[in-house]
Amino acid sequence: MRGPDWERFTSDAQTALVAQQFTVTPDSDRMGARLDGPELTRVNSDDLLSEAVAPGTLQVPPNGKPILLLGDCQTIGGYPKIAHVITVDLPAAAQLWPGDRAHFHEVSLAEAQQLLLEREDDFARFRLGLELRGS
Repeated sequence: MRGPDWERFTSDAQTALVAQQFTVTPDSDRMGARLDGPELTRVNSDDLLSEAVAPGTLQVPPNGKPILLLGDCQTIGGYPKIAHVITVDLPAAAQLWPGDRAHFHEVSLAEAQQLLLEREDDFARFRLGLELRGS
């Protein structure tokens, strides 16, 4: 989904985020997956106040190379947040290794919520299947 700082980036950067692939770099860790790919350029380089971040936040430092925050990320960050990976995709994001490729697709809040409900329904059916098999 678009992040709160989406408009701080050029239209070329916005397009590149969803049209091109990124590669996870070796300097990634449990705090964040650093991504190499097209440079995501800001409209201006104004400093931002630090504010809350969460796993899934895609923030962009001055070098234009995004960082996907993961499970052990800090709670506050000062880089602009171009996007946020939806909850249903966080488990897949957490399994990225250096050299893996990532491609982002924009979804609406309604789509993100629907995908999460569908996953929860799948888990409910799976649990039911386990219960029936165990009886």
